Amino acid sequence: MRMNRLYFRLVSLALFALLCATVTYWVITLGQRPAAPSPAALAQTEPSASEAAQLFGSQPTRVSQIQLIGVLALNAHDAAAIVSYAGEPPHAIALGQAAGGGATLSEVRSRSIIVERNGVKSEVTMPANGAGPTIWVH
Repeated sequence: MRMNRLYFRLVSLALFALLCATVTYWVITLGQRPAAPSPAALAQTEPSASEAAQLFGSQPTRVSQIQLIGVLALNAHDAAAIVSYAGEPPHAIALGQAAGGGATLSEVRSRSIIVERNGVKSEVTMPANGAGPTIWVH
């Protein structure tokens, strides 16, 4: 009988120690702030629609290789765009001229252009302004 009491107290003490260790572990774990993401994870940019489409087997189009550098517009009929195609140096093109990859410039907007290739129109937008100076001419 005396042995049963001693055994019961030792088991109770061991279970209490286990409870204390568990509570301490969870207090420390839940009390920690989440770790900051690595600089490499912060440097990633959002994927473009064409990059996302490539994940599902789409091939990059030639129109996606056109980069809009700037827009020159006097009115709706006298407009031009400064474009670069597939890494070539930028050059100015007027409405109806070839923009590269078999596409022609069909419309000029304030921050984008519309190019047409085989009857399909696509919009090419200007990248966001960088940290450098911006010049607006009216």
